[in-house]
Amino acid sequence: MKKLYGLVYLLCLLVGESCSGDMCRVDGKMSDFPGETTVYMLRRTGEFTSDTVMRTVMKDGSFRLDIPRELWGEQYGLKFGDKRSLLSFFAEQGNVRIAGNGKTIYDAEVTGTPENDRWNGYQKFTFNITNQRNQLMMQQRNSDEPDSVKYMKSAQLFKKLDDKISRYEDSLVHSDNGSVVCLYLEYRSLPMLKYKQIDEILARFTPQLENNRYYKEMKARADILRRISPGVMAPDFEVKTTDGGTVKLSSFRGKYLILDFWASWCAPCREETVFIKELYNKFHDAGLDVFSVSLDHVKEAWLKAIEEDGMIWNHGCQLVKGGKNTPVAQLYGIDGIPAIWVIDPDGKILVEGLMGEDLVAFCTELFQNK
Repeated sequence: MKKLYGLVYLLCLLVGESCSGDMCRVDGKMSDFPGETTVYMLRRTGEFTSDTVMRTVMKDGSFRLDIPRELWGEQYGLKFGDKRSLLSFFAEQGNVRIAGNGKTIYDAEVTGTPENDRWNGYQKFTFNITNQRNQLMMQQRNSDEPDSVKYMKSAQLFKKLDDKISRYEDSLVHSDNGSVVCLYLEYRSLPMLKYKQIDEILARFTPQLENNRYYKEMKARADILRRISPGVMAPDFEVKTTDGGTVKLSSFRGKYLILDFWASWCAPCREETVFIKELYNKFHDAGLDVFSVSLDHVKEAWLKAIEEDGMIWNHGCQLVKGGKNTPVAQLYGIDGIPAIWVIDPDGKILVEGLMGEDLVAFCTELFQNK
């Protein structure tokens, strides 16, 4: 009878293991959480936004989440009750184990699967660098040396730490072309990348990742940047004018054009207006025009800024909420403003991303013989 019981128990273990091999189970143990606490599994949807995709109740510090396959292959954050700190992990096949405490949630151990072991190592490395940076700041703060000396020493030491992180990250992202963590670390730099850089990054990863969210978003970003890069025709669009009419970008054909995306609430945009005004006054008669497209949604604020800054050129706005998520901003892949393009009389993009003195220098050279 005992042998039969043992055999049944062994079979149950084997069945359990085979089932767990085709699932993502998160088992957590967090100290300093007596009683019941709601655990929220969050998926990032924007720079400052996220959605709750799952939730469970943690009892005396223990919780479990069984994550469906359609959610695998991404990083998620765990929020514990009303605590502000988040704990990050990657959903993938296997048993993810989390161990930490409620006082310093961010430094919990997240292990048990290949990607989470890799992510845990990265987290520990960056936390160590952060601690070194904090110690250096404390030492410099308590030093009796002149501020100029402290600044120079701090700059040198911080650069060494930054270089250390850069070397570590570069080594990590090239370590496994099938790793979601490696892809995610590249994805985090997406707003700063040109389309050729994105193409080169994606070419390193295996075809199995082509359906991954991060891969698809990077590819989509590259495709957008490709169509608004120097040498191609500027995508046409239509927006409202200050007097209630409409105007198309293509209506400015025949002149060199500065296409300027801005907003009344954007301080750097208002500062950039000084340089654009200089160029408009200097080269308008020679064939330069300016088309400033606002991402405002309040007409009164838009019109007030135009008047205050003396922006006497052409203006347009969709007057819809969303900022960089508005249709015209999405068309041009705008992640931040001001965002500027210079377009030739045929509607072809000459250059993008120049601002301030660099924009002045480019336009001055463009018109020096005109």
